[in-house]
Amino acid sequence: MVFIESTKCEQKEKIAYNFSKGVANYLYHSQVQKQCAEKLLKLSEKYAYSIPKGLILEIGCGTGFVTQGLIQQFPNHYLDIIDISDEMLKYCDENLQIPEEQKKLIQFRQVDGETIKTNPNSYAAIFSSFTVQWFQDIVNSLDRLINSLKPQGLLLIAFPNDESFPEWKNMCNELNLPFTRNQLPNTVELIKNLSIPPHKTYIYEEKVTINYKNAADFFRSLKMIGAGCNLKQQKLSIPEMKQLINYWNNQCYPKPIEVSYDVTFLIIKLI
Repeated sequence: MVFIESTKCEQKEKIAYNFSKGVANYLYHSQVQKQCAEKLLKLSEKYAYSIPKGLILEIGCGTGFVTQGLIQQFPNHYLDIIDISDEMLKYCDENLQIPEEQKKLIQFRQVDGETIKTNPNSYAAIFSSFTVQWFQDIVNSLDRLINSLKPQGLLLIAFPNDESFPEWKNMCNELNLPFTRNQLPNTVELIKNLSIPPHKTYIYEEKVTINYKNAADFFRSLKMIGAGCNLKQQKLSIPEMKQLINYWNNQCYPKPIEVSYDVTFLIIKLI
């Protein structure tokens, strides 16, 4: 039991370290994250107009794609902006455009969104984009977060689901190599297993396809922003990785390779 808890702690430290290291490259290599943050904020305009007064929590602010939008959409709400990476928080604090009168309403905290301390009726709304897929117990963590919402409160999250990266998976299958992508949530199973108060659920799914010059560029881009953090026990050897990259490149030549993210936008509105 002690070993399991230690492993979980080590994984979270690994995630925080990788994303802190990726701050300098994040803006350039995070097209999907930026595009999905914009979609999340657009959905917010549709569903968040009736949220109660009170504190708004953002989990996993990154470099502030969603945070900047929340500052503009909710000028009169207190914002609790958290991230597991101290460098991401530092970047947000130093680079976001925050009106002087709003600065007293915003706090940046280095906190793991999965283990943040919550109480009933804590938050008017909770936002998170491309973070909950890193949770080790996503169902119980979301249950706890949703149960911390006020009546009429809103959870609005975006995450890559388990249909993401079919091209990578197909290449591995054709070569009989392990598909070493981290485990991602299955949207249907996730919603079915949630145990939360009376609510309305809205689900949007969107496929986002990005072109890369070659397969090495794709894997490099994941590493550059910190998202290449491999949490699986099984990894490809260097020869296997070279085999995968060369095969994928040859299958697509002379065109660039395509990589598809299947993204779930989940909105839960308490009644």
